[in-house]
Amino acid sequence: MSEKTWYKVEVSKEKESTYHYYGSSLLNYEQLISSLQRGEYIRLDDLLYMERGEYKEWAEWDKSLIPFVSINPVSVVTVMQYKGDPRVISSK
Repeated sequence: MSEKTWYKVEVSKEKESTYHYYGSSLLNYEQLISSLQRGEYIRLDDLLYMERGEYKEWAEWDKSLIPFVSINPVSVVTVMQYKGDPRVISSK
């Protein structure tokens, strides 16, 4: 099984508003960017949210949804790769 790579993906929400998704993918950075360039939706698993500078499990915020998202490539503004799981990195 491939190792997951963690990303912060910024998407445009409205004219001057953006939103960040924090999650993992089996795609490495180059594969993820290539998918976006081809106009393909990207999927982030293991979604997290940030509260007061701390990463938390999506289920702590909303237990009704499965913690993954498919993102329209048209709305992606930036993609940043974490060095590892941001929950572990931020706790050091």
